[in-house]
Amino acid sequence: MEILISIASKIAEYSVAPVGQWLCYSFHYDNNIKNMTDQVNNLEATRDGMQIRVEAAENNVENIAADVVLWLKKVDDIIRKAKEFLDADKEKKNSSQGACLNLKRRHKHSKTAKKMLLEIDKLLNVNFGHFSQRPASQDLVTSTYTDYMTFNSRMSIMKDIMEALGDADINLIGVWGMPGVGKSTLVKEVAKKVKEEKLFDEVAISIVKQNSSLERIQKEISETLDLTLDKDTLGERAKLLNARLTKDNNKKRLVILDDIWEKLNLEKIGIPPKGCKVVVTSRNKDILTSQMGTQKDFGLHILPEEEAWKLFEKLSGNSLKDSNLRSKAMEVSTACEGLPLALVTVATALKNKHLPEWEDTLQQLKSPNSEGVMYSAIELSYNYLESEELQPFFLLCAQIGSEIYYQDLLKKCFGLRLFHGINTLEKTRNRTYTLLRSLKDSGLLLDAPDISKYARMHDRVRDAALSIASKTQYVLMMRDEGPVEWPNEDDIKICTSICVTQMDINEFPENLNCPELITLLVDPKDRDLSFKIPDTFFKGMRKLEVIDLTYMRLSSLPSSLMLLTNLKTLCLDQCVLGDIAMIGEMKNLEILSLIHSEFKELPREIGFLTHLRMLDLSECKKLQVIPANVLSCLIQLEELFVGNSFTQWEVEGLNNERASLAELKHLSQLTTLEVHIPNANLLPKDLLFKKLIRYKIVIGDVWDWYDKHENSRILKLKLHTSFQLERGIKMLLNGIEDLILDELKGVQNIIYELDTKGFQQLKYLHVQNNVEIKYIIDSRGLVISDVVFPALEIFSLKNMLSLEEICNGKIPLASFCNLRIVKVEHCEKLKFIFSSSIAKSLSQLQTLEIRECSIMGAIVIKEECEIEDRDTILFPQLRHLVLHCLPKFMSFLSTQKSVINDAGEIIPESKLDFQMPILQEQVLFPNLETLQLSSIHSEEILLQNQHRPSSSFKLTNIQTDSRFQNLCRLKVKGSGNLKYLLSSSTARFLVQLKYLYIEECKVMEEILLIEDLGQEQTSPMVFFPQLESLFLKYLPVLKRFCVGSNVRFPSLKDLWIEQCPKLESFIFKPVSSGMTLSKEIKEVNSEEISQTAMQPLFNDEVAFPSLETMRILHLENLKIIWHDQLAEDSFFKLQSLFVQYCENLVNIFESNMLTRFQSLERLRIEYCGSLQEVFELQRHNVIESHAVTAISLKSLILRRLPKMKQVWNKDPQGIFSFQNLQEISVWECESLQSLFPASVARCLMQLEDLRIEDCGVEEIVSSEEIAKAAARFVFPKVTLLVLRKLPKLKWFCRGLHTSKWPLLKKLEVRACDQIEIFASKILNFQETVEQSQLETSIQQPLFLVEEYSSLTQKSSFKREVLSKGHGTLFPNLEVLTLSGYFMMKEIQRDQLLEESFYKLKDLSIAGNLAVSDWINFLKRLHILEKLFVRLTSWEEIFPYEGLFDQENNVTILAQLQELELYELPTLTHLWKEDTQPSPILYNLENLIVSFCDKLKILVPSSISFQNLTILELLKCHGLINLVTSSTAKSLVQLKKMSVSECERMTEVVVGEGGEASEVITFTQLIYLKLDSLPNLASFCSESYSFNFPSLEEVIVRQCPEMKTFSYGALRTPKLKKVQATQEDEWHWKNSKDGDHPKYAATGGMRLGIVVCVSSVKGNYIH
Repeated sequence: MEILISIASKIAEYSVAPVGQWLCYSFHYDNNIKNMTDQVNNLEATRDGMQIRVEAAENNVENIAADVVLWLKKVDDIIRKAKEFLDADKEKKNSSQGACLNLKRRHKHSKTAKKMLLEIDKLLNVNFGHFSQRPASQDLVTSTYTDYMTFNSRMSIMKDIMEALGDADINLIGVWGMPGVGKSTLVKEVAKKVKEEKLFDEVAISIVKQNSSLERIQKEISETLDLTLDKDTLGERAKLLNARLTKDNNKKRLVILDDIWEKLNLEKIGIPPKGCKVVVTSRNKDILTSQMGTQKDFGLHILPEEEAWKLFEKLSGNSLKDSNLRSKAMEVSTACEGLPLALVTVATALKNKHLPEWEDTLQQLKSPNSEGVMYSAIELSYNYLESEELQPFFLLCAQIGSEIYYQDLLKKCFGLRLFHGINTLEKTRNRTYTLLRSLKDSGLLLDAPDISKYARMHDRVRDAALSIASKTQYVLMMRDEGPVEWPNEDDIKICTSICVTQMDINEFPENLNCPELITLLVDPKDRDLSFKIPDTFFKGMRKLEVIDLTYMRLSSLPSSLMLLTNLKTLCLDQCVLGDIAMIGEMKNLEILSLIHSEFKELPREIGFLTHLRMLDLSECKKLQVIPANVLSCLIQLEELFVGNSFTQWEVEGLNNERASLAELKHLSQLTTLEVHIPNANLLPKDLLFKKLIRYKIVIGDVWDWYDKHENSRILKLKLHTSFQLERGIKMLLNGIEDLILDELKGVQNIIYELDTKGFQQLKYLHVQNNVEIKYIIDSRGLVISDVVFPALEIFSLKNMLSLEEICNGKIPLASFCNLRIVKVEHCEKLKFIFSSSIAKSLSQLQTLEIRECSIMGAIVIKEECEIEDRDTILFPQLRHLVLHCLPKFMSFLSTQKSVINDAGEIIPESKLDFQMPILQEQVLFPNLETLQLSSIHSEEILLQNQHRPSSSFKLTNIQTDSRFQNLCRLKVKGSGNLKYLLSSSTARFLVQLKYLYIEECKVMEEILLIEDLGQEQTSPMVFFPQLESLFLKYLPVLKRFCVGSNVRFPSLKDLWIEQCPKLESFIFKPVSSGMTLSKEIKEVNSEEISQTAMQPLFNDEVAFPSLETMRILHLENLKIIWHDQLAEDSFFKLQSLFVQYCENLVNIFESNMLTRFQSLERLRIEYCGSLQEVFELQRHNVIESHAVTAISLKSLILRRLPKMKQVWNKDPQGIFSFQNLQEISVWECESLQSLFPASVARCLMQLEDLRIEDCGVEEIVSSEEIAKAAARFVFPKVTLLVLRKLPKLKWFCRGLHTSKWPLLKKLEVRACDQIEIFASKILNFQETVEQSQLETSIQQPLFLVEEYSSLTQKSSFKREVLSKGHGTLFPNLEVLTLSGYFMMKEIQRDQLLEESFYKLKDLSIAGNLAVSDWINFLKRLHILEKLFVRLTSWEEIFPYEGLFDQENNVTILAQLQELELYELPTLTHLWKEDTQPSPILYNLENLIVSFCDKLKILVPSSISFQNLTILELLKCHGLINLVTSSTAKSLVQLKKMSVSECERMTEVVVGEGGEASEVITFTQLIYLKLDSLPNLASFCSESYSFNFPSLEEVIVRQCPEMKTFSYGALRTPKLKKVQATQEDEWHWKNSKDGDHPKYAATGGMRLGIVVCVSSVKGNYIH
């Protein structure tokens, strides 16, 4: 019964309840529909309000939260669905059946409405955490301005900053640099990069700028972090920001503070000292390092010139396609001086502008007065300089120049007393250095490249500084261009400083009233003219303290100089000085500088300058006398510089004429000394330098004065005497920084014979040419407490023939701890360099070079106690390792116990089954970048595989590990035993290798030895992913690079293969894939060898996707370069290809691969004896293909290809286009029949230079594909056309054709004897095809001028066309050279051809040309300037009757300036003697006549040479004299006269019977040569007086008959040097006043300078 009741209840539960629920939906139908309608309305109102908030946030540049965007989408969807439902329900209600809705439908609608109500309620009750937020501000940098961030100079700094950001120990990083250098851009790029690479979760940036409040910085940082700072006080906001930056330790945060001007308290801002990284930028390095305490700082400098131009070019866009504009743009870019801000601003502003705007901008950039953004930025930096001394010091630097020499600045600072309370040079020097450092830290000065003694000021900074100086200190700066224009009197009165640099000035005004002037700096532009300073010049400048006159010729000094009682500094540097004794009257002078000046004797009056602190005579190489007892009088002298100057010191004595070194004993204040003492015997024994702080003392005659090292205490010694005697020198060794030693008698070691303390401050040590020193350090039997050479950075040894060890005995471990560079050369007894204990201290070693040490077996040798030591020896900083010519070298580290035999060889104590490598595992070089191994012949350099018997492969000298992962350059040269360079396992670790050079390895068979040949190859083999340059040279048995397949060189750009005669296939893939390491390559079966015999050099197994330049030289067995199937992306970037001396090569390119070489721009093929064509197109189906492949080839050079018949063996007919060709040169190709196919010739729109020489061409353009109708060829850009030695040339193109050369400037045709050069033809292009075909068989001239028949009927129109250059063959021809047998009859009757030469300026003619043709040709050359004639049969060059139109009095050749006549065997005169005076040669400047044996008269007496400057004659045996006296008088401009080997000449000037008192003056003649004139008796046999006021050089040689030069008075005031020789029997005596009346051969000296003269060179035509 209970069971039944239970069942009944369950039935009720599952039936009655659902029925009730179902009925409930039906009963509440109306209520649910109404509620839904109301809630939909509410949701719409809420959505509209939310949309208003969204629009407001977006207008405020805020990002809408993602959940808000999703809510709006859901709302739109539910509203749309709800309205659709309500509309459908309403429609049902309004229908006829609406009143009778059945229960089922009511239930369904009510249930749907209820469900939607629940969704709507949920949407109405949503709460958003964040509605919107401001976007992060780090993406502020524009792509335009960051283009330069990809440059090496920026990428390297970016990389360093990224590394510093990744260092857990570094929290604060600084970036500093001058204004506009790109600091802000850099840090913004850093922000962008760290976000992209997810190195930081959040990045905040604040641009601080000058006078920024901490509140503003807080606000900018908080906005980037989406933090609301709603607190009132600075401290409260800082706490809030600090909490935000330290919240969630798992997040990484970066804060960038850009452009700070003073120390910022980060904690006051709210930036925690730990928990986030901070990067700050500033113009001032000192603010970052000293005040902010940055842990790492980076200096950002201007862009290098190449990078600056790349940036400028990129920003200028297409503006620079115009070549004229491009050259101007390069000037503008240079004027921006590498400053990114200037480059970006200027390039952007000038984009798409015209040339005048570019020129105007350039002028503004060069103008020192232009002010703008840069000026304002620099002025701000100037105003912010803290020290009172720093501002005037900065302005003084600007006055000195862009390059500021520290010593020059010191002299001026001391003279001006710029630093209060400082009255010694030493203190002034220290303060000067401190302030220079401050200016560099402020970005206002730069370090000069490679010269530490200079600073550099950017031109833009200097312009701004000079502008400030002009306003605040009344500095007058005149510079750069034009003559000096002094300001008016009122303006110049207030000037405190006048600077004149690089201007046209050679004298000062009589009086310059400048009562406030304290500094005068003058550096003129023209340094050859004498400079005049009036005696009264300095009267109005009584306050002058500093005078610097540079590059002047001063014969004397003005007397008004003595009035300058305030003058402290006088610099007369790089001057030519006369009498300067007046300086001795300037008793208050403290600094006298005569650097690089020319004078022979220092005035004795200098000894009166008892207040002198500095005397600088550096580089006065002509200084021969410093009078005795002058230096000893300068008792206040602190600094004396006589470096590379006076060396004629005398030994101390009683009657010295010159100074002795003993005088230096009187200079008790001396702190600085530079002096060269050629002999140690000149040193007084008691000369002690107790106060010297800095010095450079060179003793001995073997030294060059100059050094690359710029330390302050330098001593170079070569002593013939015993070193023990030199007490004064030993004193100098205490504290020395540079020590250079040659011969030292009685010294066997450096330490401890020279210094028992170990040279604690020595930085550079060089010892050479010493036969006594056995050890550098000898510590045997001594207890050493002092560290040896703790500061030494550079250590070099050369020619130390007795040196056995560098260190003999034990020394403290920290010795040599700063050593950076070690160089050892030619030390014959040295067996190793360092012991292992010393080697472990060389943590700073960067460069190690060992050369030519005949018994050296190792670099490092382990001491006996360390034989079992397996610890590694680390050289963490070694970057450059060179081992050269070490014939006994075994390994870098000798690890086994060794003994030394009689020959000095290192021999292993026991025989091992393997040998040591050069660089074994115990020696680590993690940063090695360059490794050079050359002439190391011993087999010990090879490592044998330790797991195989000794007969197995010899692998590489570098073990297989990652120790060489930074190696960039590897060079192996001159090894006689290396068969293989590297194993493949080693090669895979050389991931940074960029340069691989292998040369002269006589037995090397392959470069890489592949160790896993038997394994299946599934991916490309990439051994050197960064390799850019590969050089394989002089490898006589090299067979291949390696064995393998699918080998890639992804980065290789430059490949050079030379003298590898056995190389046939670069990558060899064996037929048998099962080749393993145990099967040596030499055992490859004969079938495989035969397979390789015809293999191409490059097959599909190797890929060069980045290759740009390839050179293949002396591969005699090479037959094919490319396989017909290459790797997919190989050679597509090849730009330059050079192939030379490949005797068996048949062609270069086949048509099926030409599409691959679309980037090729330069192609040079030379000395390939079997080459038949360059482009082999036989396999190409030109009919089926329609795509045109444009080849980028610009330069094509072909030389010595004796079997080449065609360059293109078939006309590509537009399938391949060579339209980019600019230069074509073909030489010595005797089988070449034609150069161009017709289609190629027609598309040479860019061709500029075409040369064909010594070839067998019959036609230049092949006529095979020429159409039936007449062809026209246009070469619109050709400027040079040379055709030489083409004996078979008959046509330009066989068949009727014309050609146009609108820009041709130079044309040369030589020895092309089968073709007429010029002709014209009236063409009617309506000719029938039959007529054209008939003309094809007729030989046409080389150049055929086209003239339309219609033009001939209207002469006025024809003249107009010709005047514009239309219709002329060569409208711009300027230079024409013709040689050989040619006809020019057409020219004399052809107006068109005449117009083709109307711009001709330079003409060279050689060969058989009729006189009548010659005359008519000359008549048409109206502006000819140069004429060269050779090998004609003419008797007369200029027939008078033919050259002058007497009716119109027209003169031809009126502008002729240069005339050269060479090898004219029948020439008797230039024109006849009895003709009227000719004005032809009035403007002639150069006349050269050579090898004209029958020439009797050079020119008639009527000829005037009023403009002639050069007259030369050689081997004109018919001449008896050169010119008549009347012609000689006209030679007022003649500068050079040379007459040689004219056998019959008896005198140079022949008299015409004038008065004996007649004077002939050669006003400008500088050089006179009379050589090998066997009959020359005198210059002139008449008694004329000759005046040679400018004559400086005379050569009279092999003139045996010449007893007297001339019989009249002779004056040569400038000819001062006289040299006697035994060549000639007569001599001149040189009189003091330069007058030479008449002399016989009675002893004395021949006047003149005898020089060796090279053979005369003419413009020969062959």
